[in-house]
Amino acid sequence: RKKFALAPGQFFAQEFTKDLLVLHFTAGHSARSAYDTWRAPPLQVATAYIVDTDGSIYECFSPRAWAYHLGVTGAASANWKHDKRSIGIEIANPGPLVTDKTNPQQLNWWPGDFTSKWCTLAETTKYVAAPYRGFSHFAAFPTGQSDAVIALVDHLCQAFSIPKVLAPTAQQSEFDMAYFNTFKGIATHQNFRKDKSDIGPAFPLAKVAP
Repeated sequence: RKKFALAPGQFFAQEFTKDLLVLHFTAGHSARSAYDTWRAPPLQVATAYIVDTDGSIYECFSPRAWAYHLGVTGAASANWKHDKRSIGIEIANPGPLVTDKTNPQQLNWWPGDFTSKWCTLAETTKYVAAPYRGFSHFAAFPTGQSDAVIALVDHLCQAFSIPKVLAPTAQQSEFDMAYFNTFKGIATHQNFRKDKSDIGPAFPLAKVAP
């Protein structure tokens, strides 16, 4: 609660009833990189929690408060109601990977227009090969990290009486505002934005609410 605590003005202190958890990946390699992005400049864009690659859990502000983290616009935003009713959890992970243009055995992540090396195809523990929203590979989540996310979700569901349920399997990977507008439980960023790919196919989502 101290290491990556956001200052007043970097989130909204108003408290709202919570009935939704939303999982994100940071599209970065560490909790520190996400935290630094949120602090400069202070745009009130953040999540209450970040889970680092080693499984460390950081509370950035009270989960009863809120910040912008979904980016839902238009009529569906309804005065940012989904940001207010949800607790966001960012998971440090690069997200989608792209095959290097000069080396088909190399997978890169997004910095430099997907020119930053992440791993090779031979390093099968570092990625998951699965097509989703225009990408074919996604960075893997270390077991200790995903276990920490599962434990955090369990804790928050109990503390805030949030239903520990996922959407039906067919909708878990879909953008469907008509459904998620009233859904209570555990969702992901991809459910609220068709241009987002988090949490993606690499995270063991089924283990969150078995």
